Amino acid sequence: MPESSLPEAVVVAAEGDLDLGSAPLLRARAETALEGRPEALVLDLGGVGFCGSAGLQVVAELVAATEAAGVPFALVTDRRAVLRALRLTRLDTTVALHPTLAGARAWLRERA
Repeated sequence: MPESSLPEAVVVAAEGDLDLGSAPLLRARAETALEGRPEALVLDLGGVGFCGSAGLQVVAELVAATEAAGVPFALVTDRRAVLRALRLTRLDTTVALHPTLAGARAWLRERA
């Protein structure tokens, strides 16, 4: 799960399946990124083919943590399976959802 910095945000990306085995790693990487007090946090799930309940829990935790810290949070994915899971749990209504990283970056720049 790579992490990168952009001028407007820290990006934490996940690939493969986001499930009980990989969710703790994603959680740890995102928490570490938040500890650095970034301008914004972007969770890039564009490489995720499956998002189970453990992955959805991490997204929900990040929504709460970024809100509490006053850090803008965007989620990037265009993957049907991930979007479906987010919609079924209504997490899509709690996070700024973008199909591309470029779209998330533009949204963050507009907020500044």
